[in-house]
Amino acid sequence: MTGIERQQPITAVPLLFFDVETTGLEIQAGHRICEVAMLRWEHGQEVGRINTLINPERELDPQAAQINGLQPADLNTAPLFTDIAPQIVQISQNAVRIAHNLPFDESFLNMELCRAGYPPFTGPALDTLELARRLGIRRGSLSLAALAATFGLPAPTHRAMDDVLTLRALFDHFVNEMISLGIITLEDVLRFARGLRPNDPEPEAPPPLAAALATGSTLRIVYASKSNPEPLERRIRPIELVVEPNGISVRAFCYLRNDIRNFLLSRISAYLPDTQPE
Repeated sequence: MTGIERQQPITAVPLLFFDVETTGLEIQAGHRICEVAMLRWEHGQEVGRINTLINPERELDPQAAQINGLQPADLNTAPLFTDIAPQIVQISQNAVRIAHNLPFDESFLNMELCRAGYPPFTGPALDTLELARRLGIRRGSLSLAALAATFGLPAPTHRAMDDVLTLRALFDHFVNEMISLGIITLEDVLRFARGLRPNDPEPEAPPPLAAALATGSTLRIVYASKSNPEPLERRIRPIELVVEPNGISVRAFCYLRNDIRNFLLSRISAYLPDTQPE
């Protein structure tokens, strides 16, 4: 994705708000998208949208159906993801992607895009869940529904477009809060999501990690997590450095967990070259 000027005010940048409903929570168990909604926003107004059910080509888990209210009959006549993939790629061009709990929604979208023969999404993206944490919002829950209730926004319904409309209103609220803190440009917001204010210096990475971040390559680390203090070798693709209250972490795609995870640098005991073929 190219053509996004990071020094523009966040209010001037094309934005793509999106949400997916899925047949279940576990992508590793073969669950797939059954509804997708996208809303493109430029210069304070909507310029395009996608809102469609998807035939997931598999059964809908009863728990998922209970949450989103969808039934197999709703999905059997819906288009396949491959049918709408060209529209999804087109509407996302040169826009900053925004979702609530971004890694979940984007992991499903990228999986479907790859199945349809398209490259995964890359480029700037923002997670309103992460922004809520960075803004110091302290609630029992930071779910989209809980945040909407807190700020008097339209309630989400676990249907994709309803949730997208709530998401857009929530992001507008966060933008106003960030502007009051001097966080103005897209670059400011991207850094803020990583725990950095405009005048904070960039954190430093050990040379092997810095090289992987610069080239987008993979490497292996030996990591002792809090839940599993026994050091374990992991293959990761580093994405960015993140500053947390307990130290500097690297956000990376973890091939062991097939998910995006944060790894505290202080818990990494070794960096090793990755000889595994892509």
